[in-house]
Amino acid sequence: MKKIFFFITLVLITTYGCSSGISDTGFTFGKGKYKFVMKDSSGVKIASGILNVTNYENDKISGTYEFTDVARKDFEGYSSMNGEFSGDVNKSEKTVFINTNPRIADSNVFWRLKINRSSLSGDWTFSIFRGKLTGGFIKITKKN
Repeated sequence: MKKIFFFITLVLITTYGCSSGISDTGFTFGKGKYKFVMKDSSGVKIASGILNVTNYENDKISGTYEFTDVARKDFEGYSSMNGEFSGDVNKSEKTVFINTNPRIADSNVFWRLKINRSSLSGDWTFSIFRGKLTGGFIKITKKN
């Protein structure tokens, strides 16, 4: 009996010690304000701003965003981004999809993001009915 108790205690201590106190849930994404940075396909910053998630229900999200700094106003898709978004969160796959212009079916910028330990990161694409035109990278972090 002592050996079994010792073994169980040893396993629990080892498991707790190896976890390093880092949660496996990763970045907590929900209602609130976040900072985003968009980069072109070569990694050069083209814009940054604030994403405000105002609705989050049944894994569906929506809200507004605003640019606080636009380094390149000529990037394809910029004129299509109207300040409102909708999308969804897939918790099991740890992904977030955002449509930055949900009111129209053509000429949209889409953000496809992966939930990481401290942020959301992924890529953005500007698409029209004929397909993808251009894209780059995006990162979203919590706003302090």
